[in-house]
Amino acid sequence: MSGLLLGLIGGGVSGLATTLGGAPILIKDSKIGKILKNINMDFVTGLMLSAAAFSLIWPAYERVYFSAERSFQLLIVSFALVGGVIFIKSVGKFLEYLLRHNENARENKKAMLFVIAMMVHNFPEGLASGASMTLPGSQGVSLLSAIAMQNVPEGFTTALSFITLGVNPVMAFFGNMLTGVVELVGGIIGGYMSSQIDGVLPILMAFAGGAMMSVVLGELADKLKEGSYRFLMKPSFLSGMALVIIFNNL
Repeated sequence: MSGLLLGLIGGGVSGLATTLGGAPILIKDSKIGKILKNINMDFVTGLMLSAAAFSLIWPAYERVYFSAERSFQLLIVSFALVGGVIFIKSVGKFLEYLLRHNENARENKKAMLFVIAMMVHNFPEGLASGASMTLPGSQGVSLLSAIAMQNVPEGFTTALSFITLGVNPVMAFFGNMLTGVVELVGGIIGGYMSSQIDGVLPILMAFAGGAMMSVVLGELADKLKEGSYRFLMKPSFLSGMALVIIFNNL
């Protein structure tokens, strides 16, 4: 199976999970919507943190550690990791700068920035989804499953954020679907590059891991600033982290 098709499958699954997550927004008094709305964000944070660390960053370094040009490749992977962090921060700041004169956006700044963050981080997440399909054994399925699982409540939250910005439910659904399309495009690129360019997979994984880690650490930093340390020991947060580790060892 070609890398392009594998990337299409990986990005498609990831994007579809995001789209399906936003679907309950169209149904009044949806029981599914109520369940998704009550999903503890600590669980999603733990899931994303574990996926970034154990399914992206660690495997990226592990793949180049035993290579002939280990020192050089470790340096490249480290640059890719930092590049993922800088990418998220830079684009987020740039978009925030563009919206500085928009009064409505400023009134709903938190929701707007959340939506922007989701759209920006979905591209490297799509890269990871596409690249994951070229991984050996169950490792790729584990990573893709973790990304898809956290994309469902994330998609619903993104759709809700659009509504907070004054968008009607139908447009909120399609707005969220566009973030899923971003993942599809990223998946195709990730799958194709992984199959065509030797040694590019660890770089893509490190870049995507850095981008995801940046979003997660931003969420953790906000909680820590509020003095909320207890969430680190909550069963929801720990179970989110454990779920990815379990998938990785199936």
